[in-house]
Formats: sequence, structure tokens, C-alpha cells
Amino acid sequence: MKTSGKPKSLKQLNTRVVLDLVRSRQAISVAEISDTIRLSKTTVKKILDSLAGAGIVLSAGKGDSTDEGGKKPELYRFNEKYGYSISLHVTPEDLIAVTSDLRADITYYHKAKLDDDRSVERIISALVDTIRSFVARKAATGEKLIGIAVVLPGLVDSAKGISIYSPHFPNWGRDVPFIARLREGLGEGWDVPIFTDNANRYQAVAEREKGMAAGLSNFAVIDALQEGLGAGIVLGGEVIQGAQSISGEIGHMTLDPYDGFPCICGHRGCFEAMASARRILGLARDAAGRFPDSPLSRALASSSVRLDDICAAAAQGDPLSLYLIDDVARWFLIGLANIIMVNDPELIVIQGAYVKAGPYFLDKLREGILHIGLPDVDKRVRIEYSSLGEERGVLGASALMILDFFSHNLFA
Repeated sequence: MKTSGKPKSLKQLNTRVVLDLVRSRQAISVAEISDTIRLSKTTVKKILDSLAGAGIVLSAGKGDSTDEGGKKPELYRFNEKYGYSISLHVTPEDLIAVTSDLRADITYYHKAKLDDDRSVERIISALVDTIRSFVARKAATGEKLIGIAVVLPGLVDSAKGISIYSPHFPNWGRDVPFIARLREGLGEGWDVPIFTDNANRYQAVAEREKGMAAGLSNFAVIDALQEGLGAGIVLGGEVIQGAQSISGEIGHMTLDPYDGFPCICGHRGCFEAMASARRILGLARDAAGRFPDSPLSRALASSSVRLDDICAAAAQGDPLSLYLIDDVARWFLIGLANIIMVNDPELIVIQGAYVKAGPYFLDKLREGILHIGLPDVDKRVRIEYSSLGEERGVLGASALMILDFFSHNLFA
């Protein structure tokens, strides 16, 4: 996930610096830019005229006059509609697809259930159809497509565009050249960059650009689904992938190798298995008789209950749900302690189903982490819930494409 690119000339460097400053403000004048970056007003004006000619900078009217009553300065602003990106998230159950502007704000959102046929061929066909329909929607706007990103579950080699292995789609097999096959499906004329990576890594980018981790260089996100748990880890400002793209697969960290619950990976006692809906619902059914006054206990006998329902009931104080969340918190604390000891993050952001458990679960984690793993050391790591929803994967993908565009492609 490298996003840095070196300008080829001093002119390109100056242009990038000016544009970065314009992008960071609502509106800005030539004089403000000149004073900030110590570049002559003449040079700044030439750069802005060039960027305005390309359509990436727009006039923003006149600013306030000086105290001496001088001429009102002309203001400029970034044109976030100069281009757009397409991001597609293949979740275990759904396809979430969006277009985003050049501020990574979502401009169109579409979600659809995956077909019963979840072969790699059918998934790629659905992606191709979605991409083509999105481009057709944008045809009349004049906006430039800057990139396409596919967010995948499981192990992904982003540099090679390969799905190494996905526990949720085992019939895909190993080492699927996903991006090459997507390009083949799109056919001729698609010369835009196409990216892919693991969902949790993109979700870490989303937290840095739009969420709880703004301004931080060392943090981790942990996302727990109905079945599945993974992390995106950022150290020194870089999203970590590892030698085999395994970094962040904390869901398959072994927490209970002897009596642990079976995991979809084939092992026992994995972090994600111990926090999975399958295990928690089994535990709920076993314990329901001890909580006769629990609404959840009655619901288990008469309806289909999901992990989200248990978490929401815990937030309302349901006694059976609180008992279940206490159990989950125990396993989470072991997992969090391992992450802290290895990576020493400033912040851990909890995403996914357990966010709905509310303050009860969060307080359990915050208190418990003080007493596990070097209890005598003051661990100044914050644990917070994410403020982002199911859009977090596509949001991070959009943000990363923007960083790549302004680092590599705009001045190519």
C-alpha cells in the first residue's frame, strides 16, 4: 500500500505542493499560498491557472479585502468532482459498491445480495456488470475515472492482485489472479489502475482518513463479523502486509488449542471461532434455562437470532446477553493483549457486530486490558468503537486510490 511518488521536476514538485494546499482548504488566495509555501505569487498564479485549465481547481469568488481596503483577492478551491473512483467490497454475503469523489466522499451507494452461485467466475461477472453500470451513470458528467478497487475477504497479495485464499469462498481455490481475470472480463479500453487488498487493511485506511484514527501512525482495527474476525494494523504510518500477506489475520491466532471451538479454517480455538456467532448462539441455547426472564432466552425458542441481536440486547441490559458478552470479552482480552504486546498501538478500533453491545462491552475491554499482559506496565492504549458503518471497506479503498492518484498518476 505504498502511496508516495516522487515528482519528475521542480515544476511538478511546486504544482503538487500548491495543489495539496488547495485540497486542504475550503478556499484560498494566491497570497495565502505564496506566504505559506514561500513561492512567488507569479509562480503560484501560473500553477493555479494551469490547474484551473485542467479543471482540477475552480474559482471560488472573491475573498475579504485587507484592513487597508485593498482589492479583494480571487479565491480558488479544489474541484472534488474532477474525478471519481469505483470501490467494490465482496463480503461473505453481499456486494457493496460505491462511487466516490476526490475527497473520498461517497456519491452513490449500492448493495446487493450475492447469488447462490458464489464461484469466482460469477463474482467477477457481477463486478464487471456493476463497474460498467457505474461508468455509464457517470458518462454525462465529464468526471474522470481515476481507479477501481476490489475489497476482498481472506488473504490477498495486493502487489500481484491475487486472492491467496478466502475461508468464506473455499471453492475459489488458491492463488486466484483476481485482478487479471477482472481486467479480462472488462475487455479492451480499461487502462485505469485496478487495486485489490484484504478488507481489514482498507478498513484501517478508512479509520485513518475518515474515522477514529485521524492523525495517528500506530493503531489497529479489529472487525468482527457473524463469522470472521480480522485486523488492519498500521505501524509507522504504513499499513502492514507482511512477507506472505498474512499480517492482520488475528482471527486465526490460537487462543484455546485444546478445548476451543472449531474454526472455519479447520483448526480449533481460533480467536474468530471463540467470538463467532455459531459458538455464541450455542452458548446462549445452553444457558437459556438459567435466564427465564430474559427476552433473548424466549426469542431463542421462537425466532432466528443473530449475533447483532445478542449485542443489541446486551446494550439494553438483557441478562442472558450480558452473560454472553462477558464470555466474549474474556477471549477478546486475550487477543487484544497479544496485539498490544507485539505491536504497541496507540489506539485499537473495534468494528463490526460487537459495536452494538454498547458501553458495557467497551468498558469490559478497557478495564480488563489493564490487568492482562504486563499488568504492572501502564498501557496507554485507547480502545474505541468505530464511528463508521458497513461502508468502511469501500471508504478506505476510495481514500487509498485518491492518495495514489495524487502521488503517482496526476503528474505522470
